[in-house]
Amino acid sequence: MSKLFAYDNPIWVFMGKVADAMILSFFWFLFSLPVITIGASTSALYYTTLKLAENREGYLFKTFLKGFKESFKQSTVIWIILGLIGGMLSFSIIQYQKVGSEVALTLLWALIIFAFLYLLIFTVIFALNGRLSTGIPNLFMMTFMVCIKHFSWALFMTVILACMIAVSIFVFWPILLITPGVAAYVNSIILTKFVFPKYGWNLKDEEDDIEAEVTSED
Repeated sequence: MSKLFAYDNPIWVFMGKVADAMILSFFWFLFSLPVITIGASTSALYYTTLKLAENREGYLFKTFLKGFKESFKQSTVIWIILGLIGGMLSFSIIQYQKVGSEVALTLLWALIIFAFLYLLIFTVIFALNGRLSTGIPNLFMMTFMVCIKHFSWALFMTVILACMIAVSIFVFWPILLITPGVAAYVNSIILTKFVFPKYGWNLKDEEDDIEAEVTSED
């Protein structure tokens, strides 16, 4: 019985991580208020949850703030790019739905497939930006590589986020308040356990950034 209440019990350790993820959700909402900073907030969130997944988190706010400052410029550019692409995709899909021709239907399905890939990239790219030190073109290439080579994990990550958002909207809205941190933490566990080790992207010693190039898997 004493082991059940021990501070190092795996159950309590995991619950502590979930509590940290919930706190990080508050930080994410706070730093995302200007809207234009959502990209930087998301990168900072993953910067912190990836460390949580590796038991390297330290002080949550200090770690989150560091990730926010370091990724602000690049994350904001990525957020704008993704926002523009997402807006054009949404507009095009809506327009082609109104046209009844076979050509329009073919183009509509092509856009839907592209939108699906867009969602995978949107889910993964800020996590990679929170861990890797590389330029925007290279980051998009690496994100695409991860989404294709690890399609099942990228899909699972996207489904986790989508399900939490759907439950919060249609079932119990307060879940939305913890969705960013919890989803990012679960996705960070997936990345650090099953994806990053294949490319040497897990942290070693006290490293905070990893210089990365596009590599192929053996």
